[in-house]
Amino acid sequence: MSEQLTEPLESYDEELFAGAYPAWPKWIGGLAIAFGAFFFTCGGLGAAFAPFQSKLMERMLDGAPMPDGLVFHTVDWILLGVGIVTSLILLFGGIFCVMRSPSSRLMILVWAITSIPLSLYNYTRQMDKQESIQQWAQQYPDTPYGEMTISQGATGQQIGQIVTLVLTIILGVLVPAFFILWFGLIKTKPEQMTGSEELLS
Repeated sequence: MSEQLTEPLESYDEELFAGAYPAWPKWIGGLAIAFGAFFFTCGGLGAAFAPFQSKLMERMLDGAPMPDGLVFHTVDWILLGVGIVTSLILLFGGIFCVMRSPSSRLMILVWAITSIPLSLYNYTRQMDKQESIQQWAQQYPDTPYGEMTISQGATGQQIGQIVTLVLTIILGVLVPAFFILWFGLIKTKPEQMTGSEELLS
């Protein structure tokens, strides 16, 4: 008799609380994990490639000095290091978001808020570097790299600038702006992630 009463109650409880947890942490966390892994991979490859850049460019330079636009200065290393650290913050923020940890909100917001100004500054720096490379090519037009740079012409340079600008707007502004909107204005309470408020109401 007791077994017959227990089974309906258990099934009733499951139906009552099924779906009470909000579903959004999984896909929002998945987005954060994907972008965090992507940015970390790009930063890691950049850090690994930078020390060997001068060696790889020897044939293209043909004895000419390295263009300043291709030289990694202290500022570039700082930007790269900050980018790697913040991408890890985003990556683990996404993991914690999938796990419904309220701490993920702060982690993702830290990445998003710092990412926008860093992306815009990095874009202007890249444009300055491209300009310096063009000037270098005019000084050393007979080198393989100089010939390649000049052959691209103004049209190729403009296309490169447009592509860089579009990527900066999408990845460096719109994506972090979305996370700022989501965690800064829409989902601001821990209960909205954990679902505890819904289960206790």
